[in-house]
Amino acid sequence: MTTGIPRRIFLLAAGIATAAGLSLFAGQLAAHPTDGATATAGAWAPRQYRRAVRRLGLTTDQQTKIRGILAGHADEILAQRKAGAQSRQALHAAQIAQPIDENAIRDRAKDLGAVRADGAVLLAKIRSEIWPILTPEQQEKAITFRANAAAKRQQRRDAFENWLRQN
Repeated sequence: MTTGIPRRIFLLAAGIATAAGLSLFAGQLAAHPTDGATATAGAWAPRQYRRAVRRLGLTTDQQTKIRGILAGHADEILAQRKAGAQSRQALHAAQIAQPIDENAIRDRAKDLGAVRADGAVLLAKIRSEIWPILTPEQQEKAITFRANAAAKRQQRRDAFENWLRQN
C-alpha cells in the first residue's frame, strides 16, 4: 500500500473540514445569531437597565415612569423580538442551504430588513416617550454615551476590515 492514498484522504478530509468551518464563520459574519440564547441571556435586559439608571443618575420617579413606558410596549417589544428571531433564522437557513438559492437569500434578507425597519420605528416611538422624562443633563449624557458607543462600533468595524485585508 502506498502512502499517497492515505495522504490524499487526509488532505481531502482536512479540506472539507476547513470549508465547513469557513462557511460557518461566514454565516456568522453575514447574519446575527439565530436565537440570541446565551447562558446569561435572561440577565441582559436588567443589567442594561441598571447600567442606564446608574450612568444617567435616574431618580426613582424617572425609573418608575420609564418602566411604565416599557411595560406599556411589552407586547410590541416581545412581538418584535420574536419576528426578528424568526427572520434571522429564516435568513440563516437560506444562507446555508445547498444548493445556493440566491433569490431565496435575497427574499429572506428583504424580510429581515422589513422587520428591522419595524423595530427601528418602535424604538423611536419608545425613545420619544422616554426622552422628555430626562433632564437636559441626562439627555446630554445619553447623547455622549451613544456617540461613544458609535465610536467603539466604528473601531470594531475598522479592526475587522484591517484583519480581512492582512496578507
